[in-house]
Amino acid sequence: MSVYRHSGDDEVHEYTSHRLHSPALVREHVSLARERPWVSRIALTEYIREVTRRRIAESDLPGDGPPVAPLAPAGGIVAARFYEIEGSRVGGLSSADDVRDHLQALRRKSGGAAGVAETADSAGLSLWEVTVVDFARPTNEDALPHPPE
Repeated sequence: MSVYRHSGDDEVHEYTSHRLHSPALVREHVSLARERPWVSRIALTEYIREVTRRRIAESDLPGDGPPVAPLAPAGGIVAARFYEIEGSRVGGLSSADDVRDHLQALRRKSGGAAGVAETADSAGLSLWEVTVVDFARPTNEDALPHPPE
């Protein structure tokens, strides 16, 4: 929530609240801001984080080098893109090179020379591409969800 006031002929940004995590809290802050006589406008912004997980094969990993940022959907900004190896204790890996290195290390630990599978799938590991997209869009108090009655 951002609050504005008039200063002469200009509208000036007065302050922005921290992110408010519930519709009730947003309504409370809007109500308090409306009580101030100097407030000329209240702007609400809705923030949405969309996380997609797509199962991929090792052969689907992009080429060597730093990861190429995916195109963001309309109105969104890619906040993160990384890879996960399900069944592995390692957290998110930031590049395809990191994934390949980690898979090679897993193969070596498992005795890769003794005929261990050459791909993540055949080794029983699921490989995921994770993309996090942030959206910020103007909204108003009427569009906030209402509690069930």
